[in-house]
Amino acid sequence: MNLNPSPILCDGCGLPASPDHIAARIERLQWATRFRPIHIDVLFIALEPMARLQDDFYGPPEARQFFAPLLRSLNIVPDSGHEEGEGKGREADIARLVEFQRRGYYLTHVSECPLGAEQGMNDVGECISRLAPTLFKRIRFNYKPKHVAVLGNNLDRLIELFGEAGMSPLLDLSGAASLLPGPSWAGRSS
Repeated sequence: MNLNPSPILCDGCGLPASPDHIAARIERLQWATRFRPIHIDVLFIALEPMARLQDDFYGPPEARQFFAPLLRSLNIVPDSGHEEGEGKGREADIARLVEFQRRGYYLTHVSECPLGAEQGMNDVGECISRLAPTLFKRIRFNYKPKHVAVLGNNLDRLIELFGEAGMSPLLDLSGAASLLPGPSWAGRSS
């Protein structure tokens, strides 16, 4: 009799996961589902979510280095009539996420869990290759977007795989990566 149970694999990153990891995955999924449009016009794809759960894009996040630049580049700005108090700020952020949803925008990730700081740049291509088939299934059968915009640097391998999967017509390569200022967690650049 084998007393070693097989590890639970996370459906977001495909790796063995602890109960805490699964709980964080479920919480991120609940937040994202809340702001998912019925019909997705543009599906934005970044490499991974922020490492800290409280910084998740759909949270809305405490850290602003991805949230604010992306929404500003899409001309989804905070209502100038609100004061910048903590309560009003969170309400304004939720209103911005509702507008993001209303326009048919949705953000997903190649890995729906943070990859961890130990993930080297060489491993990013391997990670993309490993997770792309699952991402493509989600795109074809679940998201069904009109367009896909890849955000961040170092996602060339993902763009190649879109071509190999016959999905390159969905790609909007008109500068989506430039929506984010400078080096970004979304592309693991250094």
